[in-house]
Amino acid sequence: MNRFVLIKLFAKVLVLVLTLSTLLVVFPFAEVSADEDKTIVIALDPGHGPQKTGTNGAVEYGGVNEHIYTYSMATYAKERLEQYKGVEAHLTRTADNTPELMERPQAAADLKADAFVSIHINAANKKAGGTEIWVPNDSWRPEIAKASRAAGQPILDRIVSTFDLNNRGFKTSNSSTGATYPDGSPADKLTVIKGGKELNIPVVMLIEVAFADNKSDYEKVFATEEGLKKAGYAIAEGLAQYYGLKEAPKTEFIHASNDELRLMDEAGEQIGQAFTPGQFDAWADKTVRIEAGAVHSLVDWGWAAFKSENFRYAYIINGEEYADDSFTVAAEQPVLDAIAAFKANNGSRFMGVLPTEKLNLGENTVQFIVKLDEDITAVIREYKVIVTEPETEAPTEAPTEAPTEAPTEAPTEAPTEAPTEVPTEAGTDTVTDVATDTDAADNGGCGAVLPAAALLTALAGVAVLVRKKED
Repeated sequence: MNRFVLIKLFAKVLVLVLTLSTLLVVFPFAEVSADEDKTIVIALDPGHGPQKTGTNGAVEYGGVNEHIYTYSMATYAKERLEQYKGVEAHLTRTADNTPELMERPQAAADLKADAFVSIHINAANKKAGGTEIWVPNDSWRPEIAKASRAAGQPILDRIVSTFDLNNRGFKTSNSSTGATYPDGSPADKLTVIKGGKELNIPVVMLIEVAFADNKSDYEKVFATEEGLKKAGYAIAEGLAQYYGLKEAPKTEFIHASNDELRLMDEAGEQIGQAFTPGQFDAWADKTVRIEAGAVHSLVDWGWAAFKSENFRYAYIINGEEYADDSFTVAAEQPVLDAIAAFKANNGSRFMGVLPTEKLNLGENTVQFIVKLDEDITAVIREYKVIVTEPETEAPTEAPTEAPTEAPTEAPTEAPTEAPTEVPTEAGTDTVTDVATDTDAADNGGCGAVLPAAALLTALAGVAVLVRKKED
């Protein structure tokens, strides 16, 4: 019984394994996930050359020799590939040379290329049209044939959809001379395909983009530079899809010159000597020493160049980012002109103003930076600012002198002099003596005594009148 159960279990596992194997064969992985640590190397082969013109575009359609078209499309494919991360793109020839057929895949092998892509245009009977891709046959090293078809599929799809062309699919052709591969199987007919396979390049293909002698194909693809660019981009984007490439940031910091660092007071006047061009970078300890309150702002002047449509300057002070309207492009070049200059890699002057209120007493670390599309942060300048207390100590002396002197003198003199003189004179002299003293004072110090004397005189007069009346 136990043996029967084990047999049934084994049978189920066997069925499961066979099912998974079938699925992997029927639905192979068509795309490769890019290893972020690996750089994909693509060898782009512009077909033919000035010494071997290949197929001519039909004269009645304004045709041009094939090597000019292929070189243009390959150049655009390289341009587009370079907009991705983790990839290198190389051409097997220049515009004015014509390598031999086997030299082309050999150049790719020397680069240790992951793919060899030969770019051509087709011609037939002025009626045939569309896109086709030639790949290795399935004999000897079949993995190359499989990978080449997988890599070619997104390229084929993109070219066909971009131009609304006929999809002619994948083509293979065996040698007509009976040539074989090392295992005795039939060799491929096309030399560059055969050579790529023999050199064990993982992906090998020859793309016939469209028919130059077909009026519709010609007008869609080859009649304008824009059409050639679209074809090159379609090839590159198909490869990027297969290898799982990601777009590189469209910004790039090129360089910055540290022209000046100025110390300014509140009135906008420069304090001391500015660090002028060449001096800043040679400045040994990159440290500014200032007194608190003496310097209103630090003004950074310089020249920066980078590729970016969106950018902003900022300071990082003691690890914290700070940015506001004080960060501007210098007045002599308006912001819009500056953006256009940056896009052309010409750069522009910049001015950054750092108020000292953002600094602490003691040592401060300051970085003047530019951020490009939030993807790239470039440090233009880095220095330290040491802020010290002012040397004058007026606020500390005034409070200590005033409380000690005033309270000690006034209380000691007033109680000893005034009480001893006034009471003795008032008690021994007549009222007229008191009035005489007040007249001599004349400064109002005892001005209240005079009205009192006048009052006494008036009362005396009233007493005389009363006395007379009684008589």
